[in-house]
Amino acid sequence: MLLALLPFLVIRFLAHKKTKSFNEDFMVRFFGYSKALQKENKKFKKNIIWIHAVSLGEVQGALTLIEQLYKKDRLCNVVLTVTTKSAWKFMQNYLESEMFADLENFTVEILPLDFPWATERFCKCFNPTVLALVETEIWPNLIYSCKKNQIKVMLINGRLSSRSFHLYKNWRRFFLPVINEIDMVIAQSRNDSVRFIELGYNKKVSVLNNLKFDVSLKKNHVVNGLCFRAQCKKKIVWLALSTRDGEEKEIIDCWRNRFSPEMDEILILVPRHPERFKKALKEAQLAGFSVDTRTKFLRTEGVSSNPCPSILIGDSIGEVQMYLAASDIVLIGGSIKPFGGQNPLEACLQKKVIFFGDYMFNFQEISNGLINESAAIRINRYRDWFAEGSEILKDKNKSKCFGDNAYNFIRKRSGSSTKYADLLLVDQHDINSNF
Repeated sequence: MLLALLPFLVIRFLAHKKTKSFNEDFMVRFFGYSKALQKENKKFKKNIIWIHAVSLGEVQGALTLIEQLYKKDRLCNVVLTVTTKSAWKFMQNYLESEMFADLENFTVEILPLDFPWATERFCKCFNPTVLALVETEIWPNLIYSCKKNQIKVMLINGRLSSRSFHLYKNWRRFFLPVINEIDMVIAQSRNDSVRFIELGYNKKVSVLNNLKFDVSLKKNHVVNGLCFRAQCKKKIVWLALSTRDGEEKEIIDCWRNRFSPEMDEILILVPRHPERFKKALKEAQLAGFSVDTRTKFLRTEGVSSNPCPSILIGDSIGEVQMYLAASDIVLIGGSIKPFGGQNPLEACLQKKVIFFGDYMFNFQEISNGLINESAAIRINRYRDWFAEGSEILKDKNKSKCFGDNAYNFIRKRSGSSTKYADLLLVDQHDINSNF
């Protein structure tokens, strides 16, 4: 199936900005040849744990597991593969953190496209003992190549949205044999486990809480956020997080109806995708507001000569916690329009007042749980965010209650990363006996 798309994939590759150098990126994506892994493989001993997380959201969940692996066994060997440029860029920055700075037994690489020759070569390149696929990464040739090379395949933090479930069900004759090659599926909720079983998975499906519940505070991001907050000297900071195409204009229109020069408030807009940073900036400029970007206003040293704008565009990747630390009240982007929403858990961790719309179907159980525990507010229109949010912020007890409930919601569901780490580390001792 993917082979028929080869000409399109080559053209698309040539047209887009590369994740690594042209040659390295091309060779690993289309042929599974990884110069980095071949080099690192000489350092690795046996029992390599391979984790694949496609994009930034899945990577941030996987990191909680990886951190636990190294807390339990500093000498374990881990390879993380990603697919998207944003995930790759985020990990390059993250590798400089204290947790990974002195690790020689951790490597990040791009996952090849699902061509049989590419996945076969890639698997043989570093010979892992186990592959842990995060969420819904069911790639036929990748899984078959692993089984051919006696690599155990696990699907962890497994998720099947209603849309994905119906897609796989419609192609059941093709996907069912692939899914049943997976040695172990651990779902992130009961609903997900039921969908895997209904799809025809013929082994037991276990359930552990979503890895994203284990997200931790990044102290440097929090410090930078508080620095920005002190620098802009505004009483209230509104944050629209992970906005999608068309949302910025509507939010800005609502801001125009609310804004006055005397108002001691600022709006931060953080688009979901980096390629839309400039478009969001232009929308705010066309509306006639004073506008700045995170990269210009809040420099590395936290000093800016510019006056605080009325709208700030968050034009950086992987700094959600910084924007949250600077804010008072948060709107989850992609939830008022039918985009599926975005992960609200980092906002919970920082005890923010959280708003979202009806379209949180990518985070359905989390959003429903937040509403049921009075930890978030569901709205229908962008203007409701400003109207209802203003009333809540006037009542300190009420806003504190929402923040505390949100924090308790995430904390009482944490702990799955430790259980996954134990499972993967114990499995390394038993892996050879399974074949």
